[in-house]
Amino acid sequence: IYVILAIIQGITEPLPVSSSGHLVIFKHFFDLMSDNATLEIMLHAGSLFAIILFYFKDIKTLFFNNLSFIFKKDVSFKEDFIFAVKLVIATIPAGIIGLLYKDAITSALNDVKWVGWFYLITTGLLVLPKIIKPSSKPLSMMHSFIIGCSQAVALLPGVSRSGSTIATSMALGIKPEEGVKFSFFMFIPIASLVIVAGSIDLVQSAPDLTLWIAYGVSILVSFVVTYYAMRWLSYIIKKDKYHYFAIYTLALSLLILFFL
Repeated sequence: IYVILAIIQGITEPLPVSSSGHLVIFKHFFDLMSDNATLEIMLHAGSLFAIILFYFKDIKTLFFNNLSFIFKKDVSFKEDFIFAVKLVIATIPAGIIGLLYKDAITSALNDVKWVGWFYLITTGLLVLPKIIKPSSKPLSMMHSFIIGCSQAVALLPGVSRSGSTIATSMALGIKPEEGVKFSFFMFIPIASLVIVAGSIDLVQSAPDLTLWIAYGVSILVSFVVTYYAMRWLSYIIKKDKYHYFAIYTLALSLLILFFL
C-alpha cells in the first residue's frame, strides 16, 4: 500500500490534480483514516528531492548569486536577489494560514466529501487563464503575493498546489515556463520545513526497522515518479495543454460528491 501511495504522490504532486486530495481518496477506499501525517510527509520528501534535482542547476545558481550579491555587493546579481525576495513574499501567506488553521485543515484531510468540493476550486483555477487571456507581464512583488495566496488556498486537500499557483501566475500574464519554475521554487522552503519537523518527530517516535524500510521505499518511489512527472509537465506546458486537466478534476469532483 505504501508503494501505491508513493506512486500516487509522485504523479499528482507536479500535475495540477492535488496529491493530498488523491491520498485522501485512496485512504478512504482502503479505510486508512488517520491523523498521523508522517507517511504523507515522507512521500512529500521524495517529491521534494525530485524537484530539487530537476531544478538543481537553477537552485545552485540562485543560491551562489545571492551570496555574491549579499556579501560581495555584486550588483550584477541583483535580479537573482529580487527573485529570492519574491519567493519569500510568496511563501508568507501559506505559512500564516497553515499556523492559524492547522486543526481545521487536518480535519478536512480526512473528509472525502470536502475534497470533492475543493476539486471544484481547482477546476475553476485551471480554466481561469483561458477565460481571462491576459497580456504577458513580468513577475512583480504583487504578483508574488497573489500567487502566494493561491498556494495558501491549496493547503486544502483537493485544491492543487501546483495547479493553483501555476494557473494563477498564467492568469496574471506570467509566462507559463516562468510560472512553473516559480511555483516549484515556492514549494521547496515550505516543504523543507515540514519535512524536517516531521523527520524529527519520526526519529523521536523510534519506529521499528520494518517501518523505516517502508518509509525509505516510499520516498524512493515518490522521488522517481515525481521526477518523470515533472518532465511530462514540462511537455504539457510547452504544448499549451495545461487547462485540459480541468476535465479530470471536474469529473473527479462530481464522482466524489455523487457516489462517495
